[in-house]
Amino acid sequence: MDNQFNGEIMGQDYFLEEPAESELKGDVTAVKKFGLMAIIFGALHTFCLYRNTSGITYPFFMAGTLLLIAWTRRSEGLSIFRDKNGKIGLNIFYIISLMLLSVSKFTTANGTILTLDGFAIYLLVFSFLLHMCIDTNGWDIISQFIGILLASLSPITKLADPIVDGITWFKSRGKAVDYEKRRTMVAVFAGICIAMPLLLIVIQLLASADAIFEDVLEKMTGVFKLPDNILDIFGMAFMFVVTFWLFYTVAKVLSAEKVKVNNKNCGYNAVTAITFSSLLCLVYLLFSVIQIVFLFMGNMTLPEKYTYAEYAHEGFYQLLAVSVMNFVIVTLCQKLFAESKVLKVILVVIGFCTYIMITSSAFRMFMYIEAYNLTFLRVFVLWFLAVLAICLAYLLVSLFDKSFPVYKISMVTITVMYIVFAFAHPDYFIAKYDIAKMGTGEGVPQISGDFEEYGNSMARYLTWEISEDAVPAYVGHPTLLAKYSTDYYGRGGVPLTEKYKEIRKFNLARYRAYKLCSPYHQEKESSN
Repeated sequence: MDNQFNGEIMGQDYFLEEPAESELKGDVTAVKKFGLMAIIFGALHTFCLYRNTSGITYPFFMAGTLLLIAWTRRSEGLSIFRDKNGKIGLNIFYIISLMLLSVSKFTTANGTILTLDGFAIYLLVFSFLLHMCIDTNGWDIISQFIGILLASLSPITKLADPIVDGITWFKSRGKAVDYEKRRTMVAVFAGICIAMPLLLIVIQLLASADAIFEDVLEKMTGVFKLPDNILDIFGMAFMFVVTFWLFYTVAKVLSAEKVKVNNKNCGYNAVTAITFSSLLCLVYLLFSVIQIVFLFMGNMTLPEKYTYAEYAHEGFYQLLAVSVMNFVIVTLCQKLFAESKVLKVILVVIGFCTYIMITSSAFRMFMYIEAYNLTFLRVFVLWFLAVLAICLAYLLVSLFDKSFPVYKISMVTITVMYIVFAFAHPDYFIAKYDIAKMGTGEGVPQISGDFEEYGNSMARYLTWEISEDAVPAYVGHPTLLAKYSTDYYGRGGVPLTEKYKEIRKFNLARYRAYKLCSPYHQEKESSN
């Protein structure tokens, strides 16, 4: 079996080291070190997160995961608080950030934030593991992301390892156990394997047959509701197997330091970069002059039939895309091409032009908000522009200081800014702003009649599209609360009281919204 994963990205070699022949036959040591931990992780992940990625169990899952990582490190005589070089600071930052992100998971109901929380946790976990297990000092942004990618893909290259290692370990145990005991152990194990699926099926069937039996079991299990159907049983079993396999293979690869990234400049001819970047630079300079003279200084005559809002909205996303593309161009030129003073100057000019584009993009978005109020997307892209501006500054500094740790400082900055953004619950402030803005014009006084006749698109946004995070902003506006309850909770046809029976899935934002909206929902149910 060939477990090697080799390749080249942008002229840079990377690989997962080829295991020794003895490893291919099974690694007993790995089973002893990581087997039990992987089983615990699989059970913990399945219990906490099966069909539940925004519940109160998420912080417990993260705390348990960090404890398992600490256990793994301790088994190797190492500490979770120290990196490969024995330093402490950044490890503590990773641990605190991961716990805060996991808390954010059950305190918000905003779908975008929940998705971003998950993505941030994924990147931070693998970045943390690399930082602990491998000397990443001097790695640039591209090398860091290649390392994260390789660590993420390592389970694919080690697909059969848990089985092969387990068989080898079992055989090695057999040499130390007499024949009768070995037969007994095999029989007990076989009995457990047979009993588990049978128990799950029988308990499910009996719980469906008798409501009292189901209620007793739910009280006994406390926070864990019985699966609703047989598919959930297989789904939970599948999740357990996958997460066990992930923990085992990633721990095995990283503990052996088999993720290798050749962190070096590729050294391609800088003339190529100078040629295409100089042409881009000329276009950017012309565009920047137009923005300064016509947009920022106000000496602008719009084409016929254009409003300022239309002008702002039409240009915003294009400028955002070009700004991100410029950030990538500067990063790649720094990585791929040989050092050149001319290229540095051009990249710096592109960087400053990008700042003008970022400013123009933000300016246009503020114009659009003035005309059409706030939404989550509009707030998020303003936050993203601020993050992009800061990280671009770090990147430009690294052009002149090779030792500048762009990735680490950018990672810390983005993480801190994102955690602040997530815990601010922007939907609440968006709703407050929009209600106040509506009150000055079309506003709240007009939200007293039939909503179907109310033509303002923001009314639909506030009662249909925005998350439960916004509901506390509706206190004092009973019509909004009533309409939100009808529109938002009425879509699934599930009574509000049914949403919070399982403590495992408790979400603070949803529960708060439920408490505020339930009187209006119950009033409607009673009238029907």
